[in-house]
Amino acid sequence: MYLGDCLEILPTLAAGSVDAVVTDPPYFNVADAEFDRMWQSLDDYIGWLEMRAQQWRRVLKHNGSLLVFGDDKVIAYVQVMMDIMFLLLNNIVWRKTNNMATTYTVNNRCFTTCSERILFYSAQYDPTGWEAVKLDMNNFLPLREYFRQYQDAIGLNIKQINERLGHRKAEHAFYWGSTQWDLPTPEVYAELCEAFPVNHGFLRREYEDLRREYEDLRREYEDLRREYEDLRRVFNADKKTIDVIEGPIVSTKDNTDHPTTKPLWIMKRLVTVCTNAGATILDPFMGSGTTGVACVQTGRKFIGVEIESKYFEIAVKRISEAQLQMRMAI
Repeated sequence: MYLGDCLEILPTLAAGSVDAVVTDPPYFNVADAEFDRMWQSLDDYIGWLEMRAQQWRRVLKHNGSLLVFGDDKVIAYVQVMMDIMFLLLNNIVWRKTNNMATTYTVNNRCFTTCSERILFYSAQYDPTGWEAVKLDMNNFLPLREYFRQYQDAIGLNIKQINERLGHRKAEHAFYWGSTQWDLPTPEVYAELCEAFPVNHGFLRREYEDLRREYEDLRREYEDLRREYEDLRRVFNADKKTIDVIEGPIVSTKDNTDHPTTKPLWIMKRLVTVCTNAGATILDPFMGSGTTGVACVQTGRKFIGVEIESKYFEIAVKRISEAQLQMRMAI
């Protein structure tokens, strides 16, 4: 954990060293606290946050996730800025089930706010992360090599193969030196075998057959796909993983002297869905340390940064107590 401005601390962290950033930054003139009223304008606030978001992008792994809490009115401006650097997956609504008695809503002259927003971003450029894996030319090398040898045995270029087949459905199988390589379907592979039945000296390293059955190819593809799963963005979904999260604000028992303490249950939910045990989580606005406690209790590593010494001390105490409880429970 670090005491200081995250804009000064984060550059000291290695690039691509963090699995997820989960944070609750200042909201801009929402909380009745000095740390939330430092800016002359919304533009100043967005510019301030953008400099820090650039560091989040740098320290995140290529398959990392980012979750940022925000006020319902300001979050739209934050999203416009963040969309330039990350791929937006969800604008999550946290509906607070005990935030305000409904009897007060008639006095507000607007629809009463009983929610906060959580922007959920991916550092990968595609929503599932699978395209990023598949398009890496270092992946699926045995299958790429198989189709390279197959093409050498046929002795034809891709255009000639397409002409023989009468379509282009097989050509991606022969992009073995390209990011566009893909395994053909069973039907297309069967057409290849029928169109080019003669062994032109093509011998697989594993077998002395002209080709092995498609199911063997597919099995190898699936084995490699599972191996590459670790390269994808982690997402441990269940049937309750929807874009509206319902639950209470922090209880009196668990509250701290920090004015915007988040409940432990929601931080644990976010880190367990978006990371695996052993992952490294960064919270650059650590506050009272709830993200750190969630990481301790769920088996994650934690990096926290907090600029205010009084809140830093609260966070250190809470996280240390959580670590002690975990050790005693073993």
